[in-house]
Amino acid sequence: MMAIRDDVRRWWASSAARAMVFVLLAALVFNGLVLFAQLNSRDDVFVDHGFRFWAAMATFSFVVWIALLGRGITAIRAFPASWRRGRRWWLASLASYAVLMLAASTMLGGVSRGNSFEVPIRHFPALISVLTAAGAAAAAPWVLSVWLAQESAKKAAGQETSPDGAADPAAIAAAVTDVLIVWRVIERSGLALSLIVSTSAFNTGALRLALIGSGAVKPDDFPPAFVLGYGAFVAAVLVAILLPLVLIWRTRAFALVEQALPAPDSGLLGEDLIAARTRMEAQLHVDAGFLRNPMTILSVLSPFATALVTTLVPNGG
Repeated sequence: MMAIRDDVRRWWASSAARAMVFVLLAALVFNGLVLFAQLNSRDDVFVDHGFRFWAAMATFSFVVWIALLGRGITAIRAFPASWRRGRRWWLASLASYAVLMLAASTMLGGVSRGNSFEVPIRHFPALISVLTAAGAAAAAPWVLSVWLAQESAKKAAGQETSPDGAADPAAIAAAVTDVLIVWRVIERSGLALSLIVSTSAFNTGALRLALIGSGAVKPDDFPPAFVLGYGAFVAAVLVAILLPLVLIWRTRAFALVEQALPAPDSGLLGEDLIAARTRMEAQLHVDAGFLRNPMTILSVLSPFATALVTTLVPNGG
């Protein structure tokens, strides 16, 4: 058994093997979506043309989400031993995440019920619910990573005290390492969650193009503003998840600079001290402006880019 398990791991470690699995998964998902639409069709023209376009976009998103789910689980397993939590913490966090996703889905459902368009496929809302659950599952390890990093950063900040004399080099080095780990969580989780947000919003835009292009829905019944609002709402949820950790990380990083390179009693900073502080701020990434962060750009611009695509691409309306 051990030999077989090792052979499977070596096979999965190759890029070609992973690519083959994802291609097979994509083929299964796409054909499954098409079969579902054919069995529940109310408009064969839409199913044979527009729906296939949307199914291709949904399949791409689904495969991306599966890949992100695996990367997120791997990222959690690579966290320092000091970050580990017991089963009770994980259960409570998963329950909180489920409540958050349920609340967000309920709010989005209430907004969508006020629109006049209808997809001519029976049980289509159930299909959307399945895809939404898949996206939420893909985002789960990244959101839990953020919460875990937030809790660890709070605990570390509470244990750190400003020294009366010279800073302890070993303690400073350990704190720098910990702050950089938190930064990587912010960066990687932000990018992963932004990609999930982008693909989710693009799926909505692709559905609009498919419905209008096939004549199943009039353009006025499915305005671009709906796609923009959907993307903006999900992006707002993303910012709400990340912002507390970002604030804790920045506060701790700047405090660490003050602790490692304190200002003289006169309060006047010499050129050497300013240069040293600048280098340390760059090392901790707090020198970068908020809008220059790629995570921020993706999370903010993805819904607006999606709305722009659905507005500019010819849709036959």
